[in-house]
Amino acid sequence: MLPETHDTFPPVEPVLLSAAEEGFWRGSIRFLVVLRLDGCIKTDLLTVALRQLQRRHPKLRATLTPGPQGRSQYRFHEVAPAIPLAVVDYDEGEPAWREEAARMLRPGDGASGPLVEVSVLRSRSQGRSELLLSAHHGIADGRAGMMLLDDLLTQYATVERHGEGASRPDLPVISASRARGPGRLADRLRLARRFVRLLREEARSPQTPLPAGENVPPLSQWVHWVFSREETLALVRRCRRERTSFSGVMVAAACRALLDCLPVSEGSFKWNMAFDVRDKLEMPAPPGTLGSFVGAVRGLCVVRPQETFWELARRVHDDLDVFVKNGGPAVSYNAAAVAASPLFPRMQRVLERVLPSGGQRPALFVTHYGVPDIADAYGSVRPRECTLMFKGDQATGHWLFVEGLVMGQRLNVGFAADGVAPAFWERLHVAVRQHLNAASGL
Repeated sequence: MLPETHDTFPPVEPVLLSAAEEGFWRGSIRFLVVLRLDGCIKTDLLTVALRQLQRRHPKLRATLTPGPQGRSQYRFHEVAPAIPLAVVDYDEGEPAWREEAARMLRPGDGASGPLVEVSVLRSRSQGRSELLLSAHHGIADGRAGMMLLDDLLTQYATVERHGEGASRPDLPVISASRARGPGRLADRLRLARRFVRLLREEARSPQTPLPAGENVPPLSQWVHWVFSREETLALVRRCRRERTSFSGVMVAAACRALLDCLPVSEGSFKWNMAFDVRDKLEMPAPPGTLGSFVGAVRGLCVVRPQETFWELARRVHDDLDVFVKNGGPAVSYNAAAVAASPLFPRMQRVLERVLPSGGQRPALFVTHYGVPDIADAYGSVRPRECTLMFKGDQATGHWLFVEGLVMGQRLNVGFAADGVAPAFWERLHVAVRQHLNAASGL
């Protein structure tokens, strides 16, 4: 880790957190983005670019303090410590990116650690770098994390070309309290019917447990796959023919693989999927605005041997389609504000009396980022691959995480588990990859 320094920034007035942001802060969740680059990052240039990134985004130099009416507020410091940066050189073989990710997502550091942290694993002999960025979910989501890397590398290329003086304009602080929900009563009724149906299905079909492992090293169960352009295009075409989406394919691949690897004839698996709501916020967010602006949908897959892979993918897609077309992402974002309110525990007790409960947390967390705003090149470095991970201090139980994005016309898929039995994990990730390969048809 490089020595800590302090920099001076222009003054910014305090900003109250929205209720949704309060909820993200209480969750003590951090995320991490790993961006693989052709070319060797230069430490001095990256240090300057990080300082200018901190100037551009005031939330990167904020602390939480008590505000009016018992709410928390961001306080922005004119003198703040620099974003922590570690640069590690290695010579041969693969970089230890999982181990470095585990260090940056270390337990107990969710709320007390730095808001943002950056690490570089660099091989001069191979001419490549792994750029890792970790941030608290209270100030950014996964899409914002990739945006931060784009900002950082854009500034890096500017410094490389023109020197330290050039910098991008500062951005405002947005704290969005609500998203624009469905305007029609019919839309709200469809979402309510879906929610009640889901709760009843969860009560009828208890979740199939995953085999637990003991003393599994953190983030050791994590693979990253990159599909060729031909495979990516073939999968896109097949999804169109089958009237489904890659989100449906990711859920289907994981759930079919679970059924392949578990000693059961039928499996029931809860899943959770995140959606970006930036275009639905009541307070407009300029491009590049830093924040955690996500809604989520919960679903259930009851997987039976007689159902084909594409039937399952289509069923998941159709369920997502109902949720999205009727304004579900905005409703779920606004629900986070309700959950953060003092009245929520009382409301929750009432709901538990009138609605069936499905019990356990989801087994599968899914995110599809589409095509992120990552350039083909930033000066002397070129992005090649990307994967993401989330980790929460308060997370309990064993779960799976799958995320996908397209970079350079190539599909990147990250698949991970938290503390499942090692032998089961080895079979499972092979089975997931086999289902994805079969889906692409190549």
